[in-house]
Amino acid sequence: MRLKRFMEAVREESFDAYLVYGSADIYYLTSSTGGGILLIADGESTLYTPRLNYPMAEEQVKICEVQPYKGERELMELLQKRLRDARNIGYNTLPLSTYRKLRERLGEAELREASELLWRMRRVKDEEELKLMRRAGELADIGMEAAREALKPGVREHEVAAEIAHAMMREGAEGLAFQPIIASGPRSAYPHGGVTDRRIRWGELVVVDIGAIYREYKSDITRTFIIGEASERQREIYSVVLEAHLKAMEAMKPGIEARRIDGIAREIISNAGYGDYFIHSLGHGVGLEVHEPPRLSEEGEDILEAGNVVTDEPGIYIPGYGGVRIEDTVHITSSGVERLTKFEKELDAVIL
Repeated sequence: MRLKRFMEAVREESFDAYLVYGSADIYYLTSSTGGGILLIADGESTLYTPRLNYPMAEEQVKICEVQPYKGERELMELLQKRLRDARNIGYNTLPLSTYRKLRERLGEAELREASELLWRMRRVKDEEELKLMRRAGELADIGMEAAREALKPGVREHEVAAEIAHAMMREGAEGLAFQPIIASGPRSAYPHGGVTDRRIRWGELVVVDIGAIYREYKSDITRTFIIGEASERQREIYSVVLEAHLKAMEAMKPGIEARRIDGIAREIISNAGYGDYFIHSLGHGVGLEVHEPPRLSEEGEDILEAGNVVTDEPGIYIPGYGGVRIEDTVHITSSGVERLTKFEKELDAVIL
C-alpha cells in the first residue's frame, strides 16, 4: 500500500507530521481526485478535502479518514488543531499563501520542504501504474494515426488537433495530457509551437506532439511528418534525429547516469553539424504528471532505475526553416526498455 509505505518513510525521516498538497500526489497516495491536503501525523492520515468534493472523495478513498472543510480559514483551523504539538513538519509543496498562514499559526514549529520523499516512490512505477501507462500510450498512438490521416495541404493546424483529440477520447482517453503541438513549416522550429490556424502546405515539416490521459496517467509522443515529397535536407535532418533517438534508447538501462543518455544523442547531432540546433534536454519522466523526475539532461544527476518511465525526444530546430523531433515514452526495465508509444517513425512512414 503506497500510503502505508509513505507513512513509514515520514517516520524514518523523524518528522512529527507531513503535509501532502497537489492533486497528483494526493491521488497517488489516496486515489482521490478531489484535491485538498493530506495530513500525516501521530501514525494516522486524514485527507482534508473541499466540501464540494467530499461525496466523491468519500467514495474514492478507502484507506484513510476523509474530512470536509468549507473554506481556507476552516482548513487552517483544522490543521492548526492537529499540528499543535508538532515541532518538525515536512511538506512536498505548498502555495506561498498557505505556507505563510501555517507559519503564522504554528509558532516555533519548523516547516521543511521534503518533496524528494514522495518522488523516491513516484519515480519508480509499479505494475498497476505501468498497466495504465501502456493504455495511455496506446491512446496516444491512436491520436497520432488520426494526425497522419488528417495532415494534408490546406488543412489548418487546429483542425488536425481536433481530429487527434476526438480520436483519443472516442477510444477512452479522459483528456489530453497537455496542449497539443501542431507546428508546421517554419513554426516547426519552435519546440513548443502550440496550435494556430495556419494552413499546412506541400513540402513542409509538421511536428506533432501529443499525449493522452488514462485514469490520471499520461503519455507523450512526437512525430515529425513531411507533407508530400521530402527534400534532401529534410531527409538528412530527419535521419540524424532518428539515429540520436534510437541510439539513446538503446543505451537506456538501470544504473546508467541520465546525463550519459543525453550525451549520446547530443554527440550524434553535434557530429552531424547540428549541435547548436538541439536546444533542450533529451527527456523527462512521465507518470501522473507529464513532466516528472528523472530528468535526462546535460546537468541532471539522476541515475536510471528499473520502473522509471521517461521520454526520449531529441530534436533539431533551425530558425526560419523548420525542425524535427522524434519522441517516445519509454519504460526502463531490468534488461533494457519497453516502448509505451509505438507509432511508426521510419522516414518512409512519415512522408505523406
